Amino acid sequence: MLDYKRLSVRGSVPLLLLSLLLSLVLLAPPSAAAPAQTTRICPQGCGNISIQEALIEASPLDTIIVEGGTYTEPFIMGRPVNLLGREAGGGRPILNPEKGRVILAAQGAVISGFDFSQGSAIEEERTDCSLEVVLPATIYLNDFPGKRSVCPEDLALWNSSHMISYQYNSRVQRGFLGNYWADYSGEDKDGDGIGDEPVVLNQENIDYHPLMQPAGHYLIVDEAAASEREVDTIPARVGEVFEISLPANPTTGYSWNVDYDSALLSLKSTQYAVPPSRALGAKGSSIYLFEPLRPGRTTIYFVYKRSWENIVADKRAFQVDISAGR
Repeated sequence: MLDYKRLSVRGSVPLLLLSLLLSLVLLAPPSAAAPAQTTRICPQGCGNISIQEALIEASPLDTIIVEGGTYTEPFIMGRPVNLLGREAGGGRPILNPEKGRVILAAQGAVISGFDFSQGSAIEEERTDCSLEVVLPATIYLNDFPGKRSVCPEDLALWNSSHMISYQYNSRVQRGFLGNYWADYSGEDKDGDGIGDEPVVLNQENIDYHPLMQPAGHYLIVDEAAASEREVDTIPARVGEVFEISLPANPTTGYSWNVDYDSALLSLKSTQYAVPPSRALGAKGSSIYLFEPLRPGRTTIYFVYKRSWENIVADKRAFQVDISAGR
């Protein structure tokens, strides 16, 4: 049985939430073999349900998708569900519990895709944390300000439980992905985006695959195409340059960020074409020339944003089917 004294940390979670957790764990009968369900949470709309309410209503192995926004309420994960953060045009979801913390209190719970970096600070005198692990859970692809922001009281897996295909710095990689720790000072000699040295939280909790940059820099290849509303297909041949043109207005501070597989494509040049009218505020075009290097299938991803913001104004994806040259 859970030791609920460990949950009642100073300034942690309101008594109401603890009572709800008790009723879930002690009173709720085990559910039948019902199919897993998916619930979506967003800052506005989506039924206006909170993360805690969704967790209370969820069954084991259900998935709760939390879209980009800032969520300030503390909550307890009392059932083994998959809590997944998703960027939906407004950046990654930020978990910043103002009067408490996020508590993982269900064996087998998974939390992935969240930004904790704007929550607990990492000053030397700070001993509080924004994420507490009471029972074994899986935690990966999250951003943390540092090791002080987590309290691992039980053994947890701080990496993905399986190998993931991801795109990082124009290279497609495959491996286990951990979390981003802002105070990590290790090296990445092979340039795969994974630190060469692990992050040791304590003797039992080790992130063996820490991320060198915030998790948003790691494009999950298998999920990216499915998340796009529409993916255009470009037929191409090895050695024959093709062009992609996107509307742009650099005077607003926005620019396109491109990510592609450098093993299959070479970005030959980029340029900005001014609008014909030259009217104030008129959009021009950002033009990208790619040369296919070898046969295969790949996807080019574009994100339109300001460099100093975590807000995505637009995103595009182009699937390129490359055949052998003539």
